[in-house]
Amino acid sequence: MDKILVTGSSGFIGKKIVKRLDKLKVITDSNISERIDLQNKEQVMKLDSADMVIHLGGKTPQNELKWSEYFDNNVIGTLNILEYCIQKKVKKMIYVSSYVYGNPKYCPIDENHPINPHNAYTESKYLGERLCEFYCNRSDLNLIILRPFNIFGESMREGFLITNLINSVKTGKKLTIVNKNSKRDFLHVDDFVDLIVKLIDCDFKFEVFNVGAGRSYSFEDIIKKIERMTSQKINVDYEENKEIFIDDITSDISKIKNKIKWQPRIKFDEGLEKMLKS
Repeated sequence: MDKILVTGSSGFIGKKIVKRLDKLKVITDSNISERIDLQNKEQVMKLDSADMVIHLGGKTPQNELKWSEYFDNNVIGTLNILEYCIQKKVKKMIYVSSYVYGNPKYCPIDENHPINPHNAYTESKYLGERLCEFYCNRSDLNLIILRPFNIFGESMREGFLITNLINSVKTGKKLTIVNKNSKRDFLHVDDFVDLIVKLIDCDFKFEVFNVGAGRSYSFEDIIKKIERMTSQKINVDYEENKEIFIDDITSDISKIKNKIKWQPRIKFDEGLEKMLKS
């Protein structure tokens, strides 16, 4: 690919992808002087032409956001990027979606699992998927959808479980952990970036892939791991909430392993240690 547009280039994952693609011609949606508003179609269309788009831009989960903000950013923004792809005759797009399966009916979760977005963020990402499929089926655009379960690593913003726990170790601030036995699948950001870079040279008309480590850890397991690594007790209270309890979310990544010949290389404990040292 001669030129690659990376949206969300100033974000946690986007920064790492731009850095990895430093030998290629990369177009970004932000620079020192300004940041492109993906909701503004006129601004999007003024971006230089690219051969490929890696679409990460949008709002990520934040407690203070209204429902409409997710839809405005993630749906309208994706629609404008798809229009950009059509008008600029882009050959390929990678759309980074989200976990969209809600409370799973079985584990590990494969791509055939029923879709059931459980909040405004995941609903907005799934609506973006539907737009991607619509445009792909009616154009020459090739499209890959990635559904990451939980991406973690250095430079991850505060407000997520692992960053909150590490911050608590450093500050002594008390945390409340709800449903300590809930288990989640965590993939290190460097593995995710490796995957995206690998996909640049893969040709698919339309494919959807779950992306995770293929193994889950309970919240309590993670606390104990961090306490062991730091030789410090985390100041934590536990609460139970059956209304929001999801027992286990583990990805089935056999499809992407088989089709792409990719698999995670950074173990969860290694990723935690990297974050603690950063």
